[in-house]
Amino acid sequence: MSFEILDYFQLNKILNQTIAYNLPLDHNDSNSRKIQVVITISQKYDRAKHAHLDGFNGIVLPESPNLLLYLQGGPGFGCSIPTSYSGVTKVLLDEGYQIVWMDQRGTGKSTPIDYNTLSRDLSATSIDDQLTTILNFRADSIVRDAEFIRKQLIGDDAKWSTLGQSYGGFCSFTYLSLFPKSLKQVLVTGGVPPIGFDVDSVYTQTYKRTKERNVHFYRKYPQDVSRVVKICQYLKSNEVTLPDGGRLSVERFQQLGLTFGGFGGTDQVHKIVTAFWQDLEMFKHATVPTLTLAQNAMSFDTNVIYALFQEAIYCSGEMKSNWSADRLRYAPGNEKFQFNNDEIYFTGEMVYKSIFDDYVELRKFKPLAYALHENTKWSILYNTDKLQKIAWKDVPIVATTYYADQYVDFELTRDVKQQYLPSCNLRQYITNDLFHNGLRIDPERVLGSMFKLLDNDFD
Repeated sequence: MSFEILDYFQLNKILNQTIAYNLPLDHNDSNSRKIQVVITISQKYDRAKHAHLDGFNGIVLPESPNLLLYLQGGPGFGCSIPTSYSGVTKVLLDEGYQIVWMDQRGTGKSTPIDYNTLSRDLSATSIDDQLTTILNFRADSIVRDAEFIRKQLIGDDAKWSTLGQSYGGFCSFTYLSLFPKSLKQVLVTGGVPPIGFDVDSVYTQTYKRTKERNVHFYRKYPQDVSRVVKICQYLKSNEVTLPDGGRLSVERFQQLGLTFGGFGGTDQVHKIVTAFWQDLEMFKHATVPTLTLAQNAMSFDTNVIYALFQEAIYCSGEMKSNWSADRLRYAPGNEKFQFNNDEIYFTGEMVYKSIFDDYVELRKFKPLAYALHENTKWSILYNTDKLQKIAWKDVPIVATTYYADQYVDFELTRDVKQQYLPSCNLRQYITNDLFHNGLRIDPERVLGSMFKLLDNDFD
């Protein structure tokens, strides 16, 4: 048997089955060591069909499956198993899909990447070995994992659909580039990749969008202008250690702006700023509860692929990121992202050299991080010739694009469609009402709008 069933349970109208596959670390090497990739299949619970089944003895699917593979954002995050008949799960199940939640390799219940698994369990002890190994955790390998699982679940000739959120959308376009005949429909939310643009082009736009979010933040909370300056002055003058042993530097504090890209993100940052400022007013130092708030706001320590691959996801072919976000921080016009005494901007979805000193787990990955940012040879992630030839009748592609997206720039998405995919059948629902996490905040509107695009005949 090529799989192992890890769990099987029914809860709140949902039947969940969690399945593990042993797959090659390197799909191009038949002798490659194996890693585990785990999926959970969610479907509507039918008492008449499922009440007497033992889901530990075999995979449970309808006679005519209508599978939809969910590709998570990140990179470096696993999927949550649904336990309530609500949100995205309810909308998709009501539409007639069975959802395949895949923990992409290196995340969730799939063989996770931390320093011990990389160096010991995957035998990558030298920096060269670590680089060679970690390069097998990119979108093309994720897609090849999905292809293996598709064939195991429904056979070589049967197709499934995909829903890619953020980085999952990038993976969807890699899937379209490698195996378009395996796909029935492709849905993307906030994740049309910047095909054809280099890393500096991406971060030039990211800084523009992050400036806009800072302007909004300080207009909403003008009292925070002076409070943030005071906090940064304190952090600059003191060595502040977080409860887990990490360091709260000025740059790490500024990274709280990463949350600006989601609904309610500015409010979360304001709460931390207020708590920190109150501590300094009362005690002249930050308290443990406040430091814990700042520490837990970022997930780089528990999701190291997110830190390592932030710039790598934009690399394809022969190119080098060369710490793009770090360099462009000092480009003309970005002065407020640097420490000064007037007004200090928070940063966003950017990785700086300093995080590999500030975060406890990331310190172990510092040499690998430098190797990745200096690497010049990457697998090819997109085939524009193939993408342009995919017709609507073959694979309909629909996307939700957020006009104010801080992470996946609207202007770059528009330029990709005009310059590099002019004949691609991509249809978009464009909105200025939602941010990057719109799928989670309002799944009925986001998915409903894309279903309309799938159903309507515009030809």
